[in-house]
Amino acid sequence: MTYILGVNLSHDRSAAIVKDGEVLAAIEEERLDRIKHSEGFLVQGHFERLTKIIPIKSIAYCLDAAGIGIDEVDLIVGNRPLGDRTVPRLLRDLPLKDKSKVRAFPFPSHHLAHAATAFYTSPFESAAILIVDQAGSRTDGMVEKHTLFTGDGIELARVASTEYPVDYSDMSIGLFYDFFTAKLGFTTRYGTPDFGVFECGGYPEAGKTMGLAPYGEPRPDWGRWLTFDGFDITVSQEGLEQIWKGIVASDGAEFESLTERRWDCKFAKDVARKVQDELEEAMLHLAAEAHRRTGETRLCLGGGVMLNSVANHRVLAEGPFDEVFIPAPAGDSGVAIGAALYGWHQILEGGTERRGQMTTAAYGQRYSEARVLEALQAYEGELEWRRAPIADVAALLAEHRIVAWVNGGSEMGPRALGHRSILADPRHPRVRDYLNDTVKHREPFRPYAPSVLAEAVEDWFDFRGESPFMLLVPSVREDRREGLPAITHVDGTARVQTVAAARDPEYHELISRVAELTGVPIVLNTSFNDNGEPIVETPEDALRTFARTEIDHLYIEGYLVGKPGRELPADHPARTRE
Repeated sequence: MTYILGVNLSHDRSAAIVKDGEVLAAIEEERLDRIKHSEGFLVQGHFERLTKIIPIKSIAYCLDAAGIGIDEVDLIVGNRPLGDRTVPRLLRDLPLKDKSKVRAFPFPSHHLAHAATAFYTSPFESAAILIVDQAGSRTDGMVEKHTLFTGDGIELARVASTEYPVDYSDMSIGLFYDFFTAKLGFTTRYGTPDFGVFECGGYPEAGKTMGLAPYGEPRPDWGRWLTFDGFDITVSQEGLEQIWKGIVASDGAEFESLTERRWDCKFAKDVARKVQDELEEAMLHLAAEAHRRTGETRLCLGGGVMLNSVANHRVLAEGPFDEVFIPAPAGDSGVAIGAALYGWHQILEGGTERRGQMTTAAYGQRYSEARVLEALQAYEGELEWRRAPIADVAALLAEHRIVAWVNGGSEMGPRALGHRSILADPRHPRVRDYLNDTVKHREPFRPYAPSVLAEAVEDWFDFRGESPFMLLVPSVREDRREGLPAITHVDGTARVQTVAAARDPEYHELISRVAELTGVPIVLNTSFNDNGEPIVETPEDALRTFARTEIDHLYIEGYLVGKPGRELPADHPARTRE
């Protein structure tokens, strides 16, 4: 048996372990240290120096899943973009006897790592591989912008690449989107006020811009913001600053006057729409170039920009490729999986057979009944619990109750896919507002996603095929929208997750039982966390979040947990008329 440990040292630090070419376990550090994005900086001295540390909790988690110690690992492969000091960092922090086991990707490494994740986990024997993100590897004052590879068997070949300078006189599509996301005030607070790109004070929350975009109107009068030149797409920070200054002067008076809810004005909504439109056109252009340059009929997508599920769907629906694959952790956290698989295929030369296909994102450990009961005992007298069948959860959902669902191993990536989820009835018109206002404390414009039985997806959405990782946004069928108000966005779309019985039998059973009660083979699915927090991982995390939020019930590994004596809030969907 051969074990390979993959480590991502970028933001969203993570680790993965592969056994004989198959992914055994993978997790993001934020799930364990409870710090969103888990950058991993330690401040030394009087704020003079930042030291990056490796995701030690994730590494220990993966080793525990494999039942081995660090010296029983055959190879360790790491990756970090920008300044690439992967090997020294791993050697500094890992207590290894054999230091020769630590390796890194050939430089430039970051987009190659994304390509390994996207291709080695795909079902394709050959494909074009398009990597688009914010920042890749940096060398000689230049940074990877977007890169095209081909994959054939186990081989990866670089076909075309672009770079941008560190002074942002040109920059990536990811940075372009982040620029306006930061201007709109959508950032996760972190560190000092000038931390992050464009000194925005945190991490730009691009998903909010994507969610706000359908509320805006097209603005052709604002001109084109991106310039297409073959495989290159160019835009400068100075140019964007001038654009921003101009549109604020002409249209942004209301936006400038607001101090709270700045997104809630026509200008902000139109900006979000414009940025989203530009991104979608850029992705369609790059997909066309990828097809022209490779002649492939299948496409793998990777990099943080691929979390823009609206753009992904347009590439699938309108682009030149017959099939498109996007791994669930398309952003930097997924690089740990790519690193481990690259080690198996290219460094250890483990064979030509690819075994790492991603049919599920649930690479976390499943917690034992003993661990669950031990965690529950800490809430004796505050919560009540009993063994319960899945049918009982379905009945609660049909009665418009909000249920947290913790079942099986946690998912890798930013989407909850039925293992660490909050579930609700998609039929009730008050559910979305209640979840945003009372449960998750989010902006009211943000949509929620449906989990639908795979065999029924065509009956409810304008979509054929699979979307197991919630990375595509088709339209809800027009004749179904009125009956699905909680998951239908303002533009009539939904970020669909298809659930197949063979891949996730327990979640499939739950939705099937909901369908028996309601006639609708769909549940609303959102991540189990409060605003600004990572998704829960352990039974202790789940109970702590459940106890302090307005979630009605928790179903955790066969135990149904409730809050005795609790009265439902006045605006609860179960107390309001449909």
